[in-house]
Amino acid sequence: MSTDSNHISMALRADVDLISSVIRTADLRSPVAACPDWDLRKLVEHTGSVHRWATHAIIHGSQPPMDTNFSPGPDDNLAVWIVDGTTALIDALAAAGPEAETWHPFPLEQKVWVWGRRLALETAMHRWDAQTAAGLEAMLDPELSSTGIGEYLEMGLPRILARADVPPPSASLHVHCTDVSGEWLVWSDNGSYRMLPVHDKGDAALRGPAADIWLVLMGRLDRSEVDIVGDPAAADAWLDLPDW
Repeated sequence: MSTDSNHISMALRADVDLISSVIRTADLRSPVAACPDWDLRKLVEHTGSVHRWATHAIIHGSQPPMDTNFSPGPDDNLAVWIVDGTTALIDALAAAGPEAETWHPFPLEQKVWVWGRRLALETAMHRWDAQTAAGLEAMLDPELSSTGIGEYLEMGLPRILARADVPPPSASLHVHCTDVSGEWLVWSDNGSYRMLPVHDKGDAALRGPAADIWLVLMGRLDRSEVDIVGDPAAADAWLDLPDW
C-alpha cells in the first residue's frame, strides 16, 4: 500500500462508506468479537473519534488537549457522523501533504504520512470488524494487508514489548506472504527486538495469504488458519504476546 495521499484517501473513503452502510441497517448492540466489551456502536464511535483526534493533530501539529471530546453527540446520526469525520481527515491529509511535519505518538518520523498509513490500516481492520459483527462477509485487500503486517512488525510489536515490559522471544520468526510480496524476520538481539524485511530462515515460519496473516497478528483469526513451519513453540512465543 502506497503512502501516496490519493491512495490513502481512496482507501479511507471506501472503508468508511462501507462502515456507514453497515450501521444503517445492523443492530448497533451486536458484539465485536475481536474487541472485548465493545459492540458495533462503540466500534464506530472509537473509529470516528480517532479520525477526529488525528485531524486535530494534523491541522495543529500538536497533541490534542486531553480534555477534548471527539465523541458523537446524542442527536448525531452515527452513519453520517463517521463519514463527516473521515471527510475532514481526508481533507486535512490532502492539505498538509504526506511529508509535512506533525505530531503523532508512534516511534516513526513526525510526518503526516504516518497518520495516513496508520488510519487507513486501522479503518480497514475496523471495517472488517463491523461487517463481521453484522454477520456480513468481510474481505481485506492483500496489498493493504501486507502493509499492515509490516507496520505491526515495525511499530506494533515494539510498543507491545515496551508496554508489557518483557523482552522479545528468544526464538526467531520468519513471516512470509504467499500471495503478494512481503517477508520479514523478527528476532532477539541480546534482549532487544530486531526486525528486517528480508527472506531469511527463522526458528519458525508463519506462511499464508497476507490478509490471513494480518488477521492472525491482529487477533481476528485463529493461527491454525495459516501455515506454521519449523518449531511451533517458537511461533507460539511470538503469537502469544499481548494485543497492541
